[in-house]
Amino acid sequence: MKKLVLSTTAMFLAIILNAQVSVWDGTAEPWTHGSGTPADPYLIENARQLAYIAEKTNEDVYNGVNNRTMYVDTCFLLTVDIDFGASSGLEWEPIGAAGCHSWKGKFGGHFDGGGHIMSNINFSYNSTSNFFGIFGMMEGGSLRNILVEGEEIHISEAYAYTFGQSGLILGYGTDVIVENCINKADVVWNHISMDINGFVLGGLFGQLENSTVSNCHNYGNIRVSDVELMHDGAYIGGISGVLNECNIDNCSNLGDIYAQSGDIYWGKTAFCGGIASIMSGSMAYCFNTGNCDAIIVVEETINNVKSAGGLVGGVFASTLTISDSYNASTMIMSGNDVPTNYGGVVGYVADTAHVEVTNSYYLNNISDNNYGTPQSESFMKSQDFVALLNNSSDIYAMDDMNVNHGYPIFAQYYSVEENITDNGVSVYPNPAKDIINISFSENAACNSIEIYSLDGRLVETHGRASLQTVIDLSFLNAGVYVIKLRMSDGKEFSKRIVKE
Repeated sequence: MKKLVLSTTAMFLAIILNAQVSVWDGTAEPWTHGSGTPADPYLIENARQLAYIAEKTNEDVYNGVNNRTMYVDTCFLLTVDIDFGASSGLEWEPIGAAGCHSWKGKFGGHFDGGGHIMSNINFSYNSTSNFFGIFGMMEGGSLRNILVEGEEIHISEAYAYTFGQSGLILGYGTDVIVENCINKADVVWNHISMDINGFVLGGLFGQLENSTVSNCHNYGNIRVSDVELMHDGAYIGGISGVLNECNIDNCSNLGDIYAQSGDIYWGKTAFCGGIASIMSGSMAYCFNTGNCDAIIVVEETINNVKSAGGLVGGVFASTLTISDSYNASTMIMSGNDVPTNYGGVVGYVADTAHVEVTNSYYLNNISDNNYGTPQSESFMKSQDFVALLNNSSDIYAMDDMNVNHGYPIFAQYYSVEENITDNGVSVYPNPAKDIINISFSENAACNSIEIYSLDGRLVETHGRASLQTVIDLSFLNAGVYVIKLRMSDGKEFSKRIVKE
């Protein structure tokens, strides 16, 4: 997995101090606080209460309404980190395990993850659930501030009767609002089998329809090692497998996609995209630096299509607009002699589709197909390119700390006031290995010192500081962090530090 740690929005700085971790034991219990309104959401205070949402949504109820929608307009707020217990052999059934042979429900509520970490996941797959993720199938509602972290996740078997829309956070959703969702875990799909159709896979989401996606980021690599598809093809995207009539903005993919098929019987399509494999709607202020390396065999028929695109793999009988975005990656798709459509921004575009690309660019290592503008690597790492992308906005900034291989990042990642040294405070050494020193002038009184990761999580806090304070950093992973000082006079100062 690429060791890149970035922020989403400033809201994560409101996360409660020293969040506790609740380890799931396989049981469920009702929540006890809140009323489910926006002002007073149900508080999910342990893993068992999260499992209760899944249990009630997934009840096999035969009431004449197939795949009913549960918890419509109901609000939930997660208050702890969640460990799903995979190391103890537990399997998580998605919240909203509706499927074509099931009377289980869809989730229609509003879930706020509070920026808490979800980790150690092993998903439960069976033929009665077609949509896989922490959330399986949604209709309406919203997902916000969800963060998936942890070691490499291995999924041994993914089987479905029809399409298997899969993403770590959500499998399939219609009319959903998604904001501030992040995946930092590498995911390995060891075997995928679909009886009827193809497979749709995204780093965060499988497939979204008529939905909006903002400030979502995938850092984890996606690996698919063995695929058996019967009647259709493979669709893999860094953020989402498929986005139909969706609006997406301020999103990025930094994870690589590796796919190697087994047998695709009668299959005739294969698409790979840095943001989405197939898309219609609009995209603005998005970037991809993850590579695609796919070995996929498709049937050699008159209708076969094989395509890889830096941002979008393909567009069919629909409209797509892309603006103020870029791709800096390599795209390789092999497997047999069927020609592959490549595009630095968009790959395949059907004759019935309408695509408009403005102020969007790609690294000039991919054949030009008239969508987007090729640029050299040196230019794409320059201040001139940042200004060109911004187009009078302040969305992008220089990667001055080289966390994105020198390519532009979102300015909000480093919206940190570098004003410590001007106020009688010194922080050194920087970069640091195991310790960092903070020294104050005699007239500088500090109430607290906080260290945040760049996704806004508080990882260390200290009380009133002496004139010379030493902080142990040995427990932190290498990366970029923010030190925030809260002074006695009410002022706050912050500075970026690098832990080697």
